[in-house]
Amino acid sequence: MSEINLGNLKINQLGYVYKDIKKQAKVLEENLGLPKFAYLENKPTKYNYRGKETTVQTTIGFSRSLNVQIELIQLIKGDCIFKEFIDAGKEGLHHFGIFVEDVDVILKEYLERGYSVVHEGITAGVQKVAHIDTYDDFGVYIEFQQTRKKRVRK
Repeated sequence: MSEINLGNLKINQLGYVYKDIKKQAKVLEENLGLPKFAYLENKPTKYNYRGKETTVQTTIGFSRSLNVQIELIQLIKGDCIFKEFIDAGKEGLHHFGIFVEDVDVILKEYLERGYSVVHEGITAGVQKVAHIDTYDDFGVYIEFQQTRKKRVRK
């Protein structure tokens, strides 16, 4: 597999993983002029990671550059794709995020091409996410994201 055809999919997000996202955000704000980052500490959340259920907690920082969301991820706890990255001695660009209408339709297409899902679940109760293992071919993972509609309570 040496070809990745993103077709008409648009990269909406650049996802970075760091041990200390507030330190990195300060560098990006001061040196590159990115808008101030907003932070969200996620509650412990269940994910499927390499075929096994795991509970993960992260702190996330968000900013924008033009029309692309910049996401900084700091792992608090849990076995996951972010821990794997940090444990390998890496920090920096981790994935391209692509916002889609239906994650399952996209996953089916990538699975048929021979790719595998490394990490998937529901973030913050509303965002369905799935990371595809395109690392060897592309140098980063691809994360597909689908915002689920919130139910209106009556």
